[in-house]
Amino acid sequence: MEGQPIETLSVGVYSGLEAEYQVRSGVVYVRDPEDPERRCTQVSLTRWSRFLISVKAGEFTPQQEGDLITVVIGDQSHAAASPLPSFVMTNRRTWRLFVKGVKRGEFDHLSDQRAEN
Repeated sequence: MEGQPIETLSVGVYSGLEAEYQVRSGVVYVRDPEDPERRCTQVSLTRWSRFLISVKAGEFTPQQEGDLITVVIGDQSHAAASPLPSFVMTNRRTWRLFVKGVKRGEFDHLSDQRAEN
């Protein structure tokens, strides 16, 4: 496998939160593209799939304080060389865009990777 490029599948910024699945590690990285520090959290593919299902069903409620939204979904923070937070912070507008994208199925191809692996 040495010398092979790392395969990634990503969803664009237009969907609010940005998610990227890295095939080699089997992890989804989630971040707010407007975060100037580019902080992200790592989520297992299984947890990501369950998260999308709960968002589509309207069952996931993020923590909210004013315009600040905290989405606690990370379950792989211990796996990184430098610990990553188990949450992503965003704002209401970005969260609404993300929820609309999830309901339109824009992130489904990432959760479909679970069946292929």
